[in-house]
Amino acid sequence: MTLSFRTYQPAADGITPDTARLQQALDDLDAQGGGTLVVESGRYLLGGLRLPSNCCLQLDEGAELIASACYDDFAHTTTLSVAELSDRAFLYARQQRNITLCGKGKITGSADAYFSAQPDEQGYRLPAQHRPRIVVLEDCEQITIQDITIEHAPMWTVHLVSCRQVNVERLTVDNDMTMANTDALNLDSCQDVIVHDCHLSAADDALCIKTTAKPPAMQYKAQRMSVSHCRLRSRSCALKIGTETFADIEDLNVSHCTLYDSNRGIGLISRDGGAFRRICFSDITVECVTAPPCHWGKADPIFISVRYRDPTIEPGVIEQVRFVRITGVSEGAINLHSTPAGYVRDIHFEDITLTQQPGDSTEQGLYDVRPPCNPARPTGMGLDNAYLVNPDTGRAYGVEAYPGGMPALFARGINGLTLHNMTLQRPSPLPVGWNHDAIIELAE
Repeated sequence: MTLSFRTYQPAADGITPDTARLQQALDDLDAQGGGTLVVESGRYLLGGLRLPSNCCLQLDEGAELIASACYDDFAHTTTLSVAELSDRAFLYARQQRNITLCGKGKITGSADAYFSAQPDEQGYRLPAQHRPRIVVLEDCEQITIQDITIEHAPMWTVHLVSCRQVNVERLTVDNDMTMANTDALNLDSCQDVIVHDCHLSAADDALCIKTTAKPPAMQYKAQRMSVSHCRLRSRSCALKIGTETFADIEDLNVSHCTLYDSNRGIGLISRDGGAFRRICFSDITVECVTAPPCHWGKADPIFISVRYRDPTIEPGVIEQVRFVRITGVSEGAINLHSTPAGYVRDIHFEDITLTQQPGDSTEQGLYDVRPPCNPARPTGMGLDNAYLVNPDTGRAYGVEAYPGGMPALFARGINGLTLHNMTLQRPSPLPVGWNHDAIIELAE
């Protein structure tokens, strides 16, 4: 069955709310057993919408869904999951199946309404406490997101929580690069996922695989995921696994991706008890440049870190990780940190060619193990560990200088590190403050 939204006589002017009409169309589709709702060209101002099972929401070219600038307009799409203090979504479904979002149209998130106009001295535009996520699907299966564009999200853009059989193809996310916590695609405790040919650009993580705290019935492992032929850009981490890791993350394969104009390239960060196993990155190009100080990372092409967040929760190990045919340029170093020692193990690098180059940032030559580092709130999230300044160093807690200067690869507390056919190209003569040893390995 196919329905035309035009038959519901929407205003389609971008000013008059069309929420009730679009929700009615979705409900009518559901009452008929499902099908496709075609949203024709026009600008539709909307609050929160609930998506039913067996629904294809098709946005024609020229169709623009505009998320309301008022948080109260999402009261009917309150989510079970909470991100920071966001418990509402623009497009929402829970325990539904066979949902498709597709078409050449776009979704606009009205982000400017939820952020301060100007950044502070750390480069941070202060967000409103309550901001809607754009797409939140919880405990759903058979999900397809294809061809759509999402712009200017005020919070996490696509958050898939405990979903199974997920296919994301040719998704474009283009968020404001000054607005933190606007992750492009978050795969949270999802299983059997394919992400292919996407372009994801955000000030926060572009693609993040995680296992956040959630009710036990929804707390699955994140496993069996394939990511390929994507272009990722971030002021934080282009391709991140973690930091929220309350369940295991296993069997991931990432290949033929380009990580460009990003602060940190690949990040694996364990904090909350979940282990990482059997992960492979291959045929990836990276370009890492130092971002403003509020963002975690110092232009690391590859970053692996295990450390405690909650002193009562032992962090999970990171093991059986392979990096194969990784090339590119960066202003920082490869960083591998295990605190306590031995929780990062069996890490293999093969056919690596990276060029390390000078940059303009005063933060070059430092490394960054945030989060958590704020001594006042060690278990906190977000702003608690964003950029509170350590009076002893004048830098954010967790941002430290390398012993003896910046190398090309820094490893601390790693067991079973293998480097094969690794080329680390560095400027000659070395800039002041750089370590003459390209590789530094410390026991702890």
